[in-house]
Amino acid sequence: LDLSISVKNPKWDFSNGYLVAEILSWYHPKEIKMHSYNNGTSIQSKILNWDLLETFFKNKNYTIDKDVIEGTIHCKSAAAEVLVEQLYTTLTKKKKYRLRLCVDTTA
Repeated sequence: LDLSISVKNPKWDFSNGYLVAEILSWYHPKEIKMHSYNNGTSIQSKILNWDLLETFFKNKNYTIDKDVIEGTIHCKSAAAEVLVEQLYTTLTKKKKYRLRLCVDTTA
């Protein structure tokens, strides 16, 4: 995918949900409007973006684990990587790879 931001540090780059929205906009351009998302770093920006994304996931019956989303928002170790894996599997219906990482939501 040709994303507007190159991913250098996944746990920070995915935390606000902007890149997730951008990825989804490639698959659902009529439903994901990028002007609705803010590429900010504040907790308010993150919550607003992720609320929109979670509503979209629910409407599409996409299964993205809530603890993985929370871990991604709070930059927990491995959470963004697991999120990308779940998103990949959901969008492509393939399991190309499997990360064997545990998301520690308490750290």
